Amino acid sequence: MKKALLLLTAACLTIGTVDAQIANGTILEENVIITDLDGNEHDVFAYLDQGKTVVLDLYATWCGPCWNYHNSTSNHPNGGALKDLYNIYGDGVDGTGEVIVIGVESDPSTPVTAIGGGAGNTNGWNWLTGVPYPMANDNSINNVFEQGYYPYIIRICPNRQIFELGQLSAADIMTDVNECASGFGEINPAVLSYNGTVATCADVDVIVTIQNLGSQNLTSATLEATDANGTLLTYEWSGDLAQYEAEEVNLGTSTITESSLITVSVTSEDDDSEFSSVSQNVALAVESTNIITVNIELDNYPQETSWEIRNSDNSVVASGGPYNGQVLETINEEVDVTNLGCYSFTILDSYGDGLNASIWGGTDGSYTVTSSDGAVIADGGGNDEFEEESSPFDATSFAVGIDDVLVGHSFNVFPNPSTDILNVALELVSSQKVTIDVYDIVGKTVIAQDFGTMSAGYSTQILNVNQLQDGIYMMNVNIGENSIVSKFVVRH
Repeated sequence: MKKALLLLTAACLTIGTVDAQIANGTILEENVIITDLDGNEHDVFAYLDQGKTVVLDLYATWCGPCWNYHNSTSNHPNGGALKDLYNIYGDGVDGTGEVIVIGVESDPSTPVTAIGGGAGNTNGWNWLTGVPYPMANDNSINNVFEQGYYPYIIRICPNRQIFELGQLSAADIMTDVNECASGFGEINPAVLSYNGTVATCADVDVIVTIQNLGSQNLTSATLEATDANGTLLTYEWSGDLAQYEAEEVNLGTSTITESSLITVSVTSEDDDSEFSSVSQNVALAVESTNIITVNIELDNYPQETSWEIRNSDNSVVASGGPYNGQVLETINEEVDVTNLGCYSFTILDSYGDGLNASIWGGTDGSYTVTSSDGAVIADGGGNDEFEEESSPFDATSFAVGIDDVLVGHSFNVFPNPSTDILNVALELVSSQKVTIDVYDIVGKTVIAQDFGTMSAGYSTQILNVNQLQDGIYMMNVNIGENSIVSKFVVRH
């Protein structure tokens, strides 16, 4: 088992390789029929066609967090929430009938007898006591929903979309249930998701998934993509979608000049406009030099973390990780992407929870990617959960190292590392205005010094770095219209 720090209070892991869960919003393509312990069949599509939302609790009898959430008398803040959900909003005597609640023991290695506290149950927990909703045992349902841990609690909306719920209260579950899309009217095209470009140096491929929520077959729809400056694209879609069938649509390519909120909407006939648009923030690339610094503060699971830089041809030009055995260590790597052009930095987490170790009782990590000119290309981590995060950058200029010659001038810094005083040695071939800017690892200016116009010849300028915290800093030395970028370390 993998995430072991809070195994008894957060989640239990499946045996074997753990993959990311099925993506929220995924459409259930094939029907699922669940046979409960009393032999009754529960046809999921039939429930959905009645406009009901199906809530499934996929658990294992040996899983402590599953039991705590299931048990009304546990110390879990939402213990017994699914019983409340059934009684209030389900098919209970006084329930509203809006949801179907089913508990499913989904661990193939657990015998069905363990559910009632019999053979195979090592904890003495009887999962049937006081349970008003149907209980089942299904050894294949975990594959249908790509289950990676227990409990895995999901809602399936009337339009067949699947969303993970987590261990919520009954009231909070109903808040999510009320966000479900369902069939309404005869003509009802919906825009379910944005699948296109989310980060770019200029061009944006606008791609969405549309679905027919209407009772009539959908044969045509007009889609429009807009941002703050107006219409980007229009597209006349044609096809043949029965109710709840979906299709991915590529509206085309547009160019943006700034980071934009792009909205794709149905502008043709629509009996219900509630789900007729979707919006996506699209990030425009940060301009940078060819020298990139990748700084990662690893969490308790460094073996999950890796990163890569890809060029405009989608070829990997640099990568790092996974960082086996480097718990809570700091990774600092400098990369020369060599050529100017459009690139993307992507950080990946094989488990899908990012650098968020605190949810398992550990210490969160973080990451920052900077250009040698101090521009912040990407940063994140903390309690942000992700499988991968990508940020674009546009290498528009070359950084000049301390050993390079800049229009005849020479430059050096010492001592490096420095504790209090940093000497900046310059030899100018002509009189030039000189300024120095120092940036920390996240791109914040920590020193800005103007030396005015300096005469030709050799001189040493002094920077006081005693007030700076230990770490890596970037120095930008501007000499006339040119600049030199260097890196130095402060270590008290």
